[in-house]
Amino acid sequence: MIRLTGKGITKRYGATRALNGLDLDISSGSIIGIAGPNGAGKSTLMRMLAGEEQADSGDITLLRPDGPVADVWRRVAVVHQEPHVWPNMTVEQNLAVGREGNWFGRIAVDPAAAKAVLTRLGIAAFAHYELADLSLAVQQRVEIARAMLSDADVYLFDEPNSALTEQESEALFTTMGELAADGRIVLLITHRLNDFVRCCDRVLVLRDGRISAEINGAEISETAIAAHLTASHAGDKKPEAVRASARSASGQALSPVWRLSNCADRLNAFRDISMDLMPGRIIALSGVEGSGARELAQAIGAFRPMCEADGRSLTPRGRTTVSYLAASRRHTVFHNMSVGENLAARLGLGALGGATKLLDPARLEALARQGVARYRVKTGSIEHPITSLSGGNQQKVVLGASMEENTDIVVIEEPTRGVDISSKADIYELLRDFAAQGRSVVVFCTEVQEIFDVADEVVVLARGRIVGRIDMATIDDIPALGEQLARFESLPDATVSSGPAAIGGKLTAGALG
Repeated sequence: MIRLTGKGITKRYGATRALNGLDLDISSGSIIGIAGPNGAGKSTLMRMLAGEEQADSGDITLLRPDGPVADVWRRVAVVHQEPHVWPNMTVEQNLAVGREGNWFGRIAVDPAAAKAVLTRLGIAAFAHYELADLSLAVQQRVEIARAMLSDADVYLFDEPNSALTEQESEALFTTMGELAADGRIVLLITHRLNDFVRCCDRVLVLRDGRISAEINGAEISETAIAAHLTASHAGDKKPEAVRASARSASGQALSPVWRLSNCADRLNAFRDISMDLMPGRIIALSGVEGSGARELAQAIGAFRPMCEADGRSLTPRGRTTVSYLAASRRHTVFHNMSVGENLAARLGLGALGGATKLLDPARLEALARQGVARYRVKTGSIEHPITSLSGGNQQKVVLGASMEENTDIVVIEEPTRGVDISSKADIYELLRDFAAQGRSVVVFCTEVQEIFDVADEVVVLARGRIVGRIDMATIDDIPALGEQLARFESLPDATVSSGPAAIGGKLTAGALG
């Protein structure tokens, strides 16, 4: 048996206490869930176990049958929410990073073992492709494969299935169960409460930097976990999610912010797209990986080229402006900057400069302080590193930075990916407030719940074309929405061919079994 313990672990970032005397005692043989609201200390604990952070005080011990381990982090394998991979290298080469046998580059990875893991994860067909040409879902599974090939005692999965389909998630949970049965410690951090119910034998709830509750066996349920996550302290205000279609329509203007007519992707990810981005409205693009929905969001956000029917490049007309936020915070956050600098990063000298048109530090500080309050960012100081914030607060910072640009359209992929209940409510409200100013919001969503909570209208894509539209004012509940989406996506014209397919220059494994 392997045992991982922690005693009195503390970690501060300025005035913020991320871990506050945390005690931990975990044994191998089962999957342990770690739940907690954003800012509870989950990410700090993960970085500490992985050797990326040092505790201010306290001890972490890993005890194997042959005795204690000197450097715990050397026996820990991490699957990050944002894949830590090398995009200029192939899948096989990514598996070999850190396992080179000598200075001449001999790879110390068993080819048979590597092939078996890739096959198990459904990505063997991509072994010789560079990561830059693969979808986020495939990249995430490459990182999972790297972890599985390591001879680790502790496997830490941080939102591991945020980019995976339901079928792929089930396969992942099966693999995690096999690791636990093999005598390893398996830890799961996720904001998807049902994932805890599906695969965990024990759930530890973190609040304010320490374990506040433990739920075991048959007692584990979404209701029980949510009760601990949303429990408020005296004086705290509980966030309330508001149905998007339940609010009054905010836009009476007749002219769209941007009209798309028979548009296509230059790399053939989508075609024949016609839609209006109306002021005061939030449009959700929905579709499985490879449907063209994600690529359409990226094209509207000017992240990839889009053309009109005659082949001319298409961009917003006149002074219409667009701000785009990718699904991965690795691509939206400036990790070497502070919270305040990230909030102001998209602004020009007109906003940040003084009379001399030079950067005015006092003006930057004032704007940052206003942004922290306006966008409900939980931080001890605007001077703290952005990496010291929880994922939900980082997302509010980058969303706030894009809105500070005074842009006409915000396009955001998976707006609450890896975000807790409280921060989700904040982000949805920020998007609604932005739309209510006569702007337009486009979101690419992979979860029915998120579409239900945030959208006014849904545009469903399959095989690169729009196959359906849903007015959320006509939808009463999540099952009804799920049924509508499934009906559109199952149309004969919407079937997805098996095997790897080139989708807009990115390869997706969405159709692999």
